[in-house]
Amino acid sequence: MRKTKAEAQQTREALLAAALDVFYRRGVSQASLHEIACTAGVTRGALYWHFKNKEDLFDALFQQIFQELMHQLDNDIAAQSPDIWQNFATAITQAFMRLVSNESHHKFCHILHLNCEHTEQNHNIVQLLRQYQQLWRSRLCAVFTLSLQQQKLPPNIDIDLAALYFQSVVMGLTDLWLSNPEAIDLNSVVPRFIATSMEVLQHSPHLRRPAVK
Repeated sequence: MRKTKAEAQQTREALLAAALDVFYRRGVSQASLHEIACTAGVTRGALYWHFKNKEDLFDALFQQIFQELMHQLDNDIAAQSPDIWQNFATAITQAFMRLVSNESHHKFCHILHLNCEHTEQNHNIVQLLRQYQQLWRSRLCAVFTLSLQQQKLPPNIDIDLAALYFQSVVMGLTDLWLSNPEAIDLNSVVPRFIATSMEVLQHSPHLRRPAVK
């Protein structure tokens, strides 16, 4: 019997939840579609009806989590929000807080930072990871460009360098916390880190474009 739309969506969500769990426990390269299907309680045929391969599953997971994190920020960019600078700080802070409070976000970030092995076997997954890192940097560039237009950033800021700097801060703190959560209290550290980083963006001469001679 043909499945209803609701049933098909339920199966898809079960497969994504299973993939998240298996990738988290076993690492991406060691995870198998058979184990993911078994964990979801569906057949391999049902899995292939929704996803072509492991890369397709990984991509769907990334889109799901990334959209949850970036939804409000994307709306602010599209609407040219006059509050983009403050909303950006809030969005990044909330993203870090989800690491602590949201199990799915915690697991997925753990997969990205610690369980996504850079091996030949994992080549396609690593390429996807790099694409999303570039997408994240492009979002930062969009935020900083709008902030520049609204005079929240100096007129000679190097947007690309600023985005690389901020991305490094976020990824570095995330990696350190995931490696040893007990050593870092994100609730107290993150607001200070974000405030410091945004002050650097606004005031550091090292993030400026060289003067034209």
